Amino acid sequence: MTSKFDLNRRQFIGGTLGVSALPLISKPVFAQAKTKLQFQCFGGAYEEILRQDIIPEFEAANNIEVVFTVEDDVQMLPKLIAARDRPVYDVVTLDNPIAFQGKDLWLDNMTSKMPNAKDVYSSSLPPETANYGAIVYQYALVHDKSKLPNVESWMDLWTNDIVVGVPHISQAYGMTFLYIAAMLHGGSATDLKPGIEAIKSLKKFKVYKNVSEGRSLFQQQEVDAALFYSHRGQQLIDSGLNLGRATPKEGLWGQRTGFQIPKTCQNVDGAIAWVNNALSASYQSKFLKGLYSPTNSKVEAPADLEEKLLMGADTVNSIRELDWGTVLPQKDELVDLWVREIG
Repeated sequence: MTSKFDLNRRQFIGGTLGVSALPLISKPVFAQAKTKLQFQCFGGAYEEILRQDIIPEFEAANNIEVVFTVEDDVQMLPKLIAARDRPVYDVVTLDNPIAFQGKDLWLDNMTSKMPNAKDVYSSSLPPETANYGAIVYQYALVHDKSKLPNVESWMDLWTNDIVVGVPHISQAYGMTFLYIAAMLHGGSATDLKPGIEAIKSLKKFKVYKNVSEGRSLFQQQEVDAALFYSHRGQQLIDSGLNLGRATPKEGLWGQRTGFQIPKTCQNVDGAIAWVNNALSASYQSKFLKGLYSPTNSKVEAPADLEEKLLMGADTVNSIRELDWGTVLPQKDELVDLWVREIG
């Protein structure tokens, strides 16, 4: 369309001004029109950093208008599935397990067209992950030090008279907690149902459906301990709450959050440019202030933040995720059981 437009414009100029006037036209009269990038992402602190520190610079550098839609990935994925061949987004933001669920929706691996991928830990890129990971998280056992002073095992959540925050099964961290509960009570990765019974057997518990709810429960002292994002726990500690972040003897799990490009993408070049930018040290450095840990090996953290972040190849590459290929096929049945047994 651009070539046709340019040709028609040259014909128009020639016809109006005459051939002798053409040499006087030394610069294009019209600037190249911006392309649009339909972009979905989470809200909250993540959105704030994107709008303030990332998007204006990206738009200027790439002559792209980013059309930003705030939507959680658990709502986004069904929308893409329902749309079938109709375009919805050019780039989506999603956790690795959500990307795995929708693995047939994405374009083939595009890392060969993303120069910044060479600096990203391999554990955060396809084929190791189902998304292009730009942030890595770990789930800690966050606990009120006055109610649960010392933590040795995840079993401490069952053996102490405390109120446990239980993450909802719809979230990746909820599936992770269910897995831990199952493993401690006779289950396995292929049989997570014992985890439901184990959660029901907690002395006292409250379910939280998202990070905001979990944070509020800690702030209002309605829960004493929970599997919670480690960096969110640190933020609560920094705010003055008497909390700790523990690593039980069974270890910790985590996940990668990043991006994918749907097959129905209408601006593939723009989408590749976005993801390549998100894999850069410059992009990821802007998220450090929110305690979002980088996947790019070239990112250098300020001294006052380094201990609060997941830094270095050994640390990042050792972060365990569930075997989503084994766990996710059970999810629909588990959700039904959860609704009946837990609510």
